[in-house]
Amino acid sequence: MKTLIKNKYIWIFITYLLMMTIFPIGIKLLFYLVGVGTMKEVAFGDYQISSPMLSVVLNLLILFFILGFIVFLYVKTSLFQWKKPIVKGKDLLYAVYVFFGGKIATAIVVVIISLLFGLNMEEAPQNQQAVEQMIRTSFITVIQVTILAPIIEEFFFRKVIIGHIFTKHKYLGLLFSSILFGGMHMLAGFSLPGMILYSGLGFFLGLVYIKTNRLETSIIAHGFNNFISYLLVLIVR
Repeated sequence: MKTLIKNKYIWIFITYLLMMTIFPIGIKLLFYLVGVGTMKEVAFGDYQISSPMLSVVLNLLILFFILGFIVFLYVKTSLFQWKKPIVKGKDLLYAVYVFFGGKIATAIVVVIISLLFGLNMEEAPQNQQAVEQMIRTSFITVIQVTILAPIIEEFFFRKVIIGHIFTKHKYLGLLFSSILFGGMHMLAGFSLPGMILYSGLGFFLGLVYIKTNRLETSIIAHGFNNFISYLLVLIVR
């Protein structure tokens, strides 16, 4: 237990989780207290920021802040060593592998669970609905979806968890990070299909990271997956 408490990488990941949960709640509470977006009294639990564009901007600001935290870790601490990013031709193949592999594996698992337990697995994850709403709101969300989110999530879920916390047990880290990755995308509301979808994506991204031992590869694969999804949302808007 003492070893876990003293593990700085665990605290780095916990800090990330706190930023991803406390910041949005704090901003929402601030807006609620000053009455932004509502003309009548509503309970805090029912309050929503009424402007989609404002939500987009706030999400971008939070992600830029977290990106600044990553830069701080590299520049001001010795916990991470900066290496010049290397992009290889195979990275695109890995990206295609993650996209199709994740989708096929997720579909198979969803079908099996539906058949075995008779559950309704057609419900769209609330996180996915929220992202689609932001994409339809403004084109600047392409920065969030294809650049910021992949960099930040790959750093914390793959590099920190697999590469440092579970450095001696990478495949255990792969399982742990995949489940956490899925869980973090369920903050807007839990759904079993969504948990399977995001955990499956996290699993394939983790495999790529372990296989190549390069964060750049999983970032490119993550960005590619999100970019294709981004285009699909725009096409059907």
